[in-house]
Amino acid sequence: MTAAAEAVALPRVVSRTLTLPFLFAAATVYHFLQSRGHATPTVFNDELLYSKLSQSIAAGHGLSIRGQHFFFPAPLAPLAQSPAWLLSSMTHAYAAAKLLNAAIMSAAVFPAYWLARRVVRPSYALVTAAATVATPGMLYHGYLMSEALAYPVFLCAVLVLVRAVERPTVAVPFVCALAIATRVQFLVLPLAYLAAVAVCERGRYRRHLVPASLTALLIGVLLGIPGALGQYGEATHIGHDPGAIAHWALTTGSLLPFSLGLAVVPGALFGLAALRRTPIGVISLACTVLFLGQAALIAAGEAHRPLERYVFYVTPLVFLAFFAYVERGAPWRRAYVLFTIAGAVALSLVSFPGLTGTAGFFFDAFTLTGFARASFYLGLPNASLLYALAPLALGALALAARRLPYVVAGVAIAIALATGAAGYATDRLATGFAARTFNAQPADWLDRSQLGAATYLVLPASDYFVGTSLESWNRDVRRVALLQAQPPDPFPATVARVERDGSLELAAPTRILVVNVSGSSLGLDGQVVARPRQGLVAYRLPAHPHVRWLADGLAPDRWTSSKLRYQAWPVRAGRYELTLSVPHGMAARRVWVGKHELRVGSTPKRLSVATDGRPLVVQVKVPNAPLGARALGVQVLALRFVPR
Repeated sequence: MTAAAEAVALPRVVSRTLTLPFLFAAATVYHFLQSRGHATPTVFNDELLYSKLSQSIAAGHGLSIRGQHFFFPAPLAPLAQSPAWLLSSMTHAYAAAKLLNAAIMSAAVFPAYWLARRVVRPSYALVTAAATVATPGMLYHGYLMSEALAYPVFLCAVLVLVRAVERPTVAVPFVCALAIATRVQFLVLPLAYLAAVAVCERGRYRRHLVPASLTALLIGVLLGIPGALGQYGEATHIGHDPGAIAHWALTTGSLLPFSLGLAVVPGALFGLAALRRTPIGVISLACTVLFLGQAALIAAGEAHRPLERYVFYVTPLVFLAFFAYVERGAPWRRAYVLFTIAGAVALSLVSFPGLTGTAGFFFDAFTLTGFARASFYLGLPNASLLYALAPLALGALALAARRLPYVVAGVAIAIALATGAAGYATDRLATGFAARTFNAQPADWLDRSQLGAATYLVLPASDYFVGTSLESWNRDVRRVALLQAQPPDPFPATVARVERDGSLELAAPTRILVVNVSGSSLGLDGQVVARPRQGLVAYRLPAHPHVRWLADGLAPDRWTSSKLRYQAWPVRAGRYELTLSVPHGMAARRVWVGKHELRVGSTPKRLSVATDGRPLVVQVKVPNAPLGARALGVQVLALRFVPR
């Protein structure tokens, strides 16, 4: 190489060396700043599980929740988030967890680049890395779940599997196990590896005998041993209708090109065809098909909505395939043109208004969130027209893939970023609403109060979201107890009982009891030490606490719904005295107290009901309420038990 050539080559090498770290840093900062508006956890059960496991690991207690060991088949994501919870302040720790997730998820640029470099030139690989962190799926780093770690782990695993097909190694099952321990969905990776061996290594299967056998054994163990997949093992027992599976596969598959920016999709499909006998091509195609299949199975079985969240991981593989097509001179020109035109017309027929309805935020489908955001600004007809014309316009641009590959990819990245920005904006609105609706002010009031370790008591008809928000923001909530209520989640909980003399029996002694009275009322001996928001009351309990009464179905504003059940303690004979009414201007209610029927209007009705100790039951015929609205029965102006 001449001195002049070296002088030109050196800056290029340096710029490429620095570009990737710069891209990582820029993506981390951008996505973290976007997620600062993510006000509170909203995917309550999942985020509660991950955050509590992370906090338990940070505290040195291993995988436990509410003081009990909890088997979780994918512990690596809680482990990765655990350093953030070393901070004592919950608000600071929550911000640190989002920053940590932003950095971890943005680190996907590195395996994406290394993977692309196996197929395409350095500049194309850098654009692929940029597309990796431009996907709207980066939104999920703000949620305390597995997606942030799963994204780079998936790409690293694909890189290892591609190399393992070329050079067999017994590391394959261990890499697959690590990926599955990050996200159970990655059970598809060993299947993709076996498919690549079958397609690419014909005549040379014997050299893959050990790693392939161990990988097949891993699949058999995970699927065959009961409980090996934890709570996710239930997905294997979901009933599936073939028609529903096909419907949801088609629906999710039709949304995926929009999240990829549309323009690169035709080239990517032809690129996969060009790579069809290479390990990276087979694994990319297998992962895409299997992810779509997973999304369709879950949507058909229980979710009943499109699940883009399950397929965004293939974004770098799609851009890699696009550039592989360009790198090979963009062959099959006539077929490419015909396919692009047909695909653009088909995608222009997707009915976005039919998929979104009147909703504005779709956690599992960021393309629908982007459409809803566009409808907010442009109006539904204009947004529908935009999303119908976009495939046609970008399909025309895709025809220039051979001459303008950087432009085509750049436009696709810009569209992905715009969809992601719309998702972030709507996410801020959704989480802000959740914070105002379910959080106390401040949300970590219990930790700040220095009251100490507390038990959270769930009453019947409680607003479970209020309780989950309480637990999400306060580490001092150590246990959950249920009093005549159903469990709010699948995590460990104890049962509280009231004896005939009114003694409150809890599974473990506690001095601080936080009671959810959002749907029922409780008369409890103890000192009220905090009322952080409507629906929550904190008590300091005496050594032997007693319950005086429980009004199941009586809200804090004294309204019932369709049923009220009132029990007083100690259990004995006497009478219930109650006064019922409805405000002026509201329709009178038909009410049944035992076998006695009466009509309750604006004039208060005073009743006295004899009892031998059994609870009072009041049933109300409630008028139909609008969808999502609260059903109002009658107002209870007075209610007490008078012993004989």
